[in-house]
Amino acid sequence: MKELLTAKRFAENSKELYIAFRDYFDHTQSIKGIEGKTFSAVSLDDKEKAINKLFAEELEKRSGIKMASSSDVAHYANNIVVKTYADEIVDAMIDMILPEVLLQSVGLIADIRFLDWGDTANFELENNALFTVSQAGYRQKNSIFQKQENTNATLAPIAHQVAVITSLFNVLTGRDSIAKYVMKAVKSIEAQMLNEAYDAFVTAVTAGSVPSALKITTYTDESAITLAETVTAWNQNRKAVFVGTPVALKSLLPTNSNYRYTLDDTFVKLGYIPQFNNYDVVPMAQMADYTSTTYGLKLDDNKIFVVSPSSDKVIKIAVGGTMSITSGVYENANLAQTGSIMKAYAVGAITNSIAGYIAV
Repeated sequence: MKELLTAKRFAENSKELYIAFRDYFDHTQSIKGIEGKTFSAVSLDDKEKAINKLFAEELEKRSGIKMASSSDVAHYANNIVVKTYADEIVDAMIDMILPEVLLQSVGLIADIRFLDWGDTANFELENNALFTVSQAGYRQKNSIFQKQENTNATLAPIAHQVAVITSLFNVLTGRDSIAKYVMKAVKSIEAQMLNEAYDAFVTAVTAGSVPSALKITTYTDESAITLAETVTAWNQNRKAVFVGTPVALKSLLPTNSNYRYTLDDTFVKLGYIPQFNNYDVVPMAQMADYTSTTYGLKLDDNKIFVVSPSSDKVIKIAVGGTMSITSGVYENANLAQTGSIMKAYAVGAITNSIAGYIAV
């Protein structure tokens, strides 16, 4: 599992809080339907209370300032040293789970690199061309010598911000859950990253300059198979898969009228067939289009994409560091305490592979 260095240091230096938050995260993921997660039988409410307590203890340890040394929690929470370390712990908790969330969501189409502050991701694109095999006579010592060069592309993370009204006092007094706050922050960052990644992916695969051999506008099972064979062959025989929303994948069916489906067929249970002519069929989780005012969905239900996951991914994502900045309690005109979570990342369509799509 790929991790940011901040998350690794967090696991080493804040073991109890790390373990408790990992257990909480796995519990929430299991509720969402993610398989293979193991977690304790304690309720989420009790886990949130335990994480708040461990967060406070970790805060005392890192800041070197005991809560009991202040006259009350309000003054303690507004100590500049305490606030600084609270932000640092929150950043580590975000970086701890964000990689896994991203890989689950968009790992099928994106190569994700996790970096520290100031780093730039370098992607080496291998030359996929084959060497030319020349006809030569028995008295010819050598044919034309050939050398292929790879291409490099860089992606520099750009700072993005989530600005919220926050209160360390509420966390330390049990009024707010730091676990819920971090989970919502991660979900917000993930949603924006996915939004940009899907836009880049669809634009790259469906662009007008894409060759006609890589796009099918009138679906037949023969044309779908041909497209999968084309993507596989031109990606160094790395096998293609069909990906799309569950609604789109329902259209990926043999057109022969002699096929029949019974109530216990896999198609009836899943809503799509898991394999089509020996090519895997993988659903992409639909997501909300948060720019919509009519509860729109982001992914197109009228397109099935054909990609080679084991080849070079179409999308590259460079994920940099996290930095939270909390204002002073009296800095704003309305006396609200605000916090900004700054997350650096960049998304781009950079690949040496080919992909195609089917309009359904």
